[in-house]
Amino acid sequence: GVREGWVYGRATTLHAGRSTQVWETKITNEAGELVCISRMTVAVIDKM
Repeated sequence: GVREGWVYGRATTLHAGRSTQVWETKITNEAGELVCISRMTVAVIDKM
């Protein structure tokens, strides 16, 4: 973990389908070193 300073996050789409999306977020510290990678899967539901 990072105890002081700034962290930066960048989210990118790994998959964008009709019913699901997969997003990846990479978090780095001020030196540009990778701190964490997080992946999130989202269900896409049509609005009726």
